[in-house]
Amino acid sequence: MLNPRLTSLLEAWLVGPIYGANIILICICIHRLSTHKWKFSTVTRALLCTIFLLAVTTTAHAGLALSDLIVGFTRDDSLRYFLDAGRPIVVAALIVYAINVHVGDIFMAWRAYVMCNHNKILAICYASLLLAFAGASIAALISFTSARTLAESKAHAWTVTAWAMSVVIQTSGSVIIGWRIMSTPVAAPRTFDPWLVLWVFVDSGALYTCITILALSLSFPVSTASYVLTFSLGQISAFVPLTITLRECWKTDAELARQRVNATSTFLINERIHTRRSSISLPRLRYSSEPQVSVDITTTTRFQDASEEDIKEPVRTVPPLSHWVL
Repeated sequence: MLNPRLTSLLEAWLVGPIYGANIILICICIHRLSTHKWKFSTVTRALLCTIFLLAVTTTAHAGLALSDLIVGFTRDDSLRYFLDAGRPIVVAALIVYAINVHVGDIFMAWRAYVMCNHNKILAICYASLLLAFAGASIAALISFTSARTLAESKAHAWTVTAWAMSVVIQTSGSVIIGWRIMSTPVAAPRTFDPWLVLWVFVDSGALYTCITILALSLSFPVSTASYVLTFSLGQISAFVPLTITLRECWKTDAELARQRVNATSTFLINERIHTRRSSISLPRLRYSSEPQVSVDITTTTRFQDASEEDIKEPVRTVPPLSHWVL
């Protein structure tokens, strides 16, 4: 068993650098999303609100970790203080961690839903899992606050249940998103590119999933190690959505500059679906007696906001996006 004082120091050492990275990512995300505000207003507003929420929660989480060290090491009975796993500061940090995890899981579920072309069955499955996860998280926090330890059977059972539900959401989302990226012709190179594996790892959010599984596996034999990972997960759960958002902004800029749609960009896929639903009336085309020509809207209206001076050469004809996205 690790010394409680050493455990608290490890928690702060892990939280501090990750929080610093999160703040840098938050500033970059706000700057990059502001450049897309006029192109993807609905998605951008939602993401900006999410990032502001993560800025508040990550700052609160880092502040709680620091205050826990200050309070603990300035007391005469510091060992007894750190032995109490259910102290109020830890409970508050776990509440912030739960908020960050739910934000990350909702973000992952939304991306998988968009990547699957707004599949309603998938939306129902994820909505059910998210509601069940929220209920299990509340029960875990209540039971942990009452027991003041993770070793108590009821608190441990609810905590493992909540973690397992989060792992299911994250793993399924990672697999779906990773598979869609790898199977999209426009995104897959003809030769093997080692960087593609890294980008798929970032896009799918597999980093948080792997660390959550590690914390879940350590919660049985080494509870103190699980506490350390839980504190770091409070920051990592925000780190992953921020890196994914930056990656999405980069993909969107790159594909718009090359004058074609990237089927793996969540911004562009979401816009394509809404554009088709608002611009094409299928019943009218089906029952019209006049001959009709079906046109892929995304390949003809992607640059309707760009000026003629920005386009130096005529747009090449490309296959419809419907052939790339199942």
